[in-house]
Amino acid sequence: MKPIFPGLAVSLLLVILLAACNLPQGGVTGPDSGTVATKVALTLAALTQIAPQMSITSPASPTSDQPTNTQIPTETTGPTNTPNSAPGTIAGGISGYPYGSVPGLAIVAYGQEPPYYYSYLITGAGETNFAMSSSYLIPGHFQVVAYDSSGHAGGCTVYVLVISNQTVNCDITNWGGGYPAKPSGVPSP
Repeated sequence: MKPIFPGLAVSLLLVILLAACNLPQGGVTGPDSGTVATKVALTLAALTQIAPQMSITSPASPTSDQPTNTQIPTETTGPTNTPNSAPGTIAGGISGYPYGSVPGLAIVAYGQEPPYYYSYLITGAGETNFAMSSSYLIPGHFQVVAYDSSGHAGGCTVYVLVISNQTVNCDITNWGGGYPAKPSGVPSP
């Protein structure tokens, strides 16, 4: 696997430099100007200490002997110094869809604790059950939301608690209420 760290470092540096553009201009001071400068300096110092320890590799390409299905799990990533816990599974039914028969859906599980990962899967039209498991369904609380291609959203009525190596039930039945917008990295079903 080829390391992709240089691209990550350049992207991170670009974000930091863009953030620095929002700092007060020369000669402009305020009660927080020293605090902001201190935070920027501490952030840069921390990043230079972390960067040599990071090693991120690109995922392997699927091979013909790997199984395929209609569910496409994807995860967000971020560096962490904590050991990974064994993931869990979220499974449930889809009912009460108020706009006709159940279409294909993008189902997203949003982590509610740091590092705020999300994972998603795509279901086919007419599927009324789902099971989501990926390495990013780490133990913790998740909000599960389903999106159709027309912009309608529905979800479970409560946050679910994912436990390592266990399956938690989450039925998507609430098609009203406010849900977060579908992340741009999640394709339409």
